[in-house]
Amino acid sequence: MSEVQKTVVSVIPVNPKGEVLLQQRDDRADLLYPGMWTFFGGAVEEAETPNDAINREIKEELGVELPLVYWMNYVCPARSVPNETTTTNYVYFTAINPDDVSLTLGEGQAMGWFDREKGLALDLAFLQSPILEQFFTAGLHEFGKQA
Repeated sequence: MSEVQKTVVSVIPVNPKGEVLLQQRDDRADLLYPGMWTFFGGAVEEAETPNDAINREIKEELGVELPLVYWMNYVCPARSVPNETTTTNYVYFTAINPDDVSLTLGEGQAMGWFDREKGLALDLAFLQSPILEQFFTAGLHEFGKQA
């Protein structure tokens, strides 16, 4: 039996204050990590590239098209099972000025802006907290000041 390869995508929007926009998952028993905060994004569909997928996800989840910057990818420990499934997460970021762009939540129960302290205090879904910490440590939240 060969190992299954899966791909997911995430985006971390940042605003001029250096805060990141996170999504609160629906609180439903049929979802993994119900009610927890997470990055916007989702699964790459068949015949899609990660770039195509993240653009589709942003349109579905926030109702906008945004210029995205690819940051990194990593094997997601929450979605991978050794010798069975390897799931790679491609992570992007973008600058958003909430005064200039109207966001419409299309998925999840809430969205919110978080500074470094409040964001890192969260226990993010899909074991994403270390990725958020890397994002802040790398200073990428400063990218939002360009919005």
